[in-house]
Amino acid sequence: MVRKKASQKLETILFPEGYWQKSEVLKTFRNFTSERFSDEDILDYFFKIKGLQTIKLNSRTNFWIKKYLFSPTTIKLNYFEQVKFYETFLNFPAPPEKRETVIYRQNRQKANKLNYKNAPEISKNMI
Repeated sequence: MVRKKASQKLETILFPEGYWQKSEVLKTFRNFTSERFSDEDILDYFFKIKGLQTIKLNSRTNFWIKKYLFSPTTIKLNYFEQVKFYETFLNFPAPPEKRETVIYRQNRQKANKLNYKNAPEISKNMI
């Protein structure tokens, strides 16, 4: 019951652009875990990790969301999958119109936003 009530609210908060964002998360997650988990388990993990990261729990948050976020995840990822998860979902997927023109490159201090017109220069300087 807790999961059902909280996941409905978290879905609207974490996927503001709708179904395409949810499908991108599922597709990416399945890709780096070699399709070991069901969609429900993937969404449970994503909601709990990303929800704890984005929702201000000290503010007036729904009781069901708090209870759900502080429960343990149903799946356990190995170290490499956890690293891939944080690399991938640190910058939440951009809307489709922005994805075509922008690349996000992770930096330790901040995420650098680069245009595709600079992509050939960047690929020449790869280490």
